[in-house]
Amino acid sequence: MPRLLTPRPVVPVSLNRARWAVTLIFFLHGLLFANWAARLPELELRYGIEHRELGQVLFCNAMGAWAAMPLASWLLPRFGSSRMTTIGAILFCAFIPGLALLDSVGQLMALFLALGAATGLLDVAMNSQAIQVEQQYPRPIMSSFHAAFSLGGMLGAGAGALGAHLGWNYATHLLSFSVVGTVLALVAASQLLPVVEAGSVPSQTAATPATGLRWPSRLVVGLGIVAFCCMLGEGAMADWSTIYLVQDTHASSALAPLGYAAFSLAMATGRLLGDAAALRFGAQRLVVAGGLLALVGLLSLLVVPLTGVGIAGLFLIGLGLSTVIPTVFSATGQQSDMAPAAALGMVSTIGYGGFLLGPPAIGWLADALTLRWALGIVAGLFVVLVAVGLTLRLASRPTAARLEPVLVS
Repeated sequence: MPRLLTPRPVVPVSLNRARWAVTLIFFLHGLLFANWAARLPELELRYGIEHRELGQVLFCNAMGAWAAMPLASWLLPRFGSSRMTTIGAILFCAFIPGLALLDSVGQLMALFLALGAATGLLDVAMNSQAIQVEQQYPRPIMSSFHAAFSLGGMLGAGAGALGAHLGWNYATHLLSFSVVGTVLALVAASQLLPVVEAGSVPSQTAATPATGLRWPSRLVVGLGIVAFCCMLGEGAMADWSTIYLVQDTHASSALAPLGYAAFSLAMATGRLLGDAAALRFGAQRLVVAGGLLALVGLLSLLVVPLTGVGIAGLFLIGLGLSTVIPTVFSATGQQSDMAPAAALGMVSTIGYGGFLLGPPAIGWLADALTLRWALGIVAGLFVVLVAVGLTLRLASRPTAARLEPVLVS
């Protein structure tokens, strides 16, 4: 009796190389970010600063990134995402060792401003290159790129924990990872796709406006709010979970970074399964369920001040948030209310605003209240994420190529 088979599309070698090159860039970004974020308690000790001053330093990082993102969007059509990704990765690697080499808080704030600019440039450029690769790929792969970032974050946090346990010199640690990161980034850069840039997404049709010069639709605003709440939660866990475990659960400086490692492991695991999960359960259910799971994890972290419970709670938070951003980006590309490229830019900018501005705001609130109450506000934002997610009508992500079935005997 004949049966239906769907042929597996042939992926060009150059496209496969570009996919793995982008994956490596995402991985390096997560690895190096987690390396300095996991050792923030040592940064506070080195410069003799408290939570409020650390919040001001991180605010400089946020301002640098936000200033660079519009500039990166303007430069991308002129230079291409491959070149801009290379420049962003090299600058990002180059600035990190300076965190342990400066003499004053003022110098540290200036360096974080530059590091933030490099981060913003790299974020926009590598996601633009990822979209370009996915547009030519026969199936959705965006979650796999974000999984690589999370895997890098997990290993970077683990390296931070190992460095603290073994007493590695702070400056030597950061410099070593930055050098290795620069070399690998240059290797990846040679395999990125050339210019053909950014702007349209496969779902764009003739009926879709070609320009983003219009008021955003309700759906795009809702997606932006979900992205903001999710990424603020990610940023809060990255910058404050280690300090919270040390301060409130009395974890050792070597054990505390394992909380962020657990968070990153869960993010990577969830994102590796994200495309299949969205197709099976539906995008809206995935967003709502993810928000609820993150809320449960954060409440357990805050209510039960035990290191083991805190690490388990961070794992649940990571698992819950893992698929939200890839699902939101995919839904933004599929909507037809406004130009997909403009909508993606708007949603990602709002989302990264949460990621970059949330951690310094938590620092100020931690000094005014306590770190526990400050993180409690993040739990409130997870409630907002769930509530807005329930109002959105999101389609599951289709495969990029629709293949006709073949009859075989």
